[in-house]
Amino acid sequence: MSRAADYTIQGFLYQFNKTLVEILKAPDDAVIHIEGIVEDIEIQTATGLEAIQCKYHETQEKFALSILYKPLLQMMHHFHLNNDQTIKYKLFCHFPMDTEHPEITITKSDIEATLKTKNLTLQKYTTALNGFINVEKFLNQFSIEIGDSLDNMTKEIYSLLGTNGIPSEDIDILAYPNAIQYIADLSIKHNSDQRTTTKKETIQLLRAIKRTAISRWTLSLKSRKEILKERRSQLKSNLDKNVRLRYLIIDPEQIDSFEENFVIFIQDFQEKYHFKQSHTCTPMLCLMTQKEQARQIQLRLELKGVICNDGVIAGIQFDESRFFKEPIVKKPRGSEAQREFDIRIICWADAIPTINNKKADDIFIFAASIPDELDTRDINIELLSTRSLTEIKYVMGISNVFE
Repeated sequence: MSRAADYTIQGFLYQFNKTLVEILKAPDDAVIHIEGIVEDIEIQTATGLEAIQCKYHETQEKFALSILYKPLLQMMHHFHLNNDQTIKYKLFCHFPMDTEHPEITITKSDIEATLKTKNLTLQKYTTALNGFINVEKFLNQFSIEIGDSLDNMTKEIYSLLGTNGIPSEDIDILAYPNAIQYIADLSIKHNSDQRTTTKKETIQLLRAIKRTAISRWTLSLKSRKEILKERRSQLKSNLDKNVRLRYLIIDPEQIDSFEENFVIFIQDFQEKYHFKQSHTCTPMLCLMTQKEQARQIQLRLELKGVICNDGVIAGIQFDESRFFKEPIVKKPRGSEAQREFDIRIICWADAIPTINNKKADDIFIFAASIPDELDTRDINIELLSTRSLTEIKYVMGISNVFE
């Protein structure tokens, strides 16, 4: 991962952690809006709205007012257009390299300097505000807070989770990462009304969840090693069962080095979980790709000795009954049993009706999210949203290393 990409993820994580702090501190009647109409975090109570914009400046060595021009102008613009005295605007900033400014105050002269910026990308704000905005009134409804380090914020969250009834042994590798994932999931919902939660709703959800979320967000936390170990332990009980119908759904776009390593991964999976005579349930591989790419993967698997059934008649037409037929098993005298095929393989165009028609025991999904079309009733769904096949192999018990 590039340094710029890492800083971007850290910025989002900082915002998610701040959001979680606000949720856990909120009054019981408060509704918290994530990626709200006004700002990143909005806390609605009976007395009004607090709109918080979160800014994380990992690489900024010294504080400079110009860094805040854009968020200040955005807040002033909303204030000017709405003139709502029940909205309190807060700018929450973190400058990890600057210890000379533990506190910052925004004054009238700072606002005037902001309005005079010559930055062309901000011109639409300065044109709309210069000579029109009431600076004193805005400052009465505005505050700025310098945020603590992510480590200290995490410690505060652990304490707040404990105060809200989460057992201490569940916080580090269960409640906390799942809370971060919950906020991340809410933040990307298209419908604004779906991006809301309350303290009660969040705590109830965290108490109910018994699986640790695996995603780019949770695996960017400092507890990554422990999270992977815990997820491996959670998956082990079902993976240890010999008779278990398993489907693997994979989005190649969400897997790093897919072309180089995926065929080897499936070969390793088959050799681990579908090699004994007692392994009687043929696993299914569903590729979220076009048919031609699925055929190429099938060819490469068969060249590696993993025989596939694609359910296609004469290379032309997919037939579900042929796809789900049981493999003929031959056992020549003095040798091991040989199956007609080792795995079923299907592309996305044929997958959904087929998967929904015959329920699996477990569906492992290697994608950003669970496909909306998938009928998940009465199935154990395991979403593993990591781009690393090495990490996937580790949590699924195929290998003993994750680096």
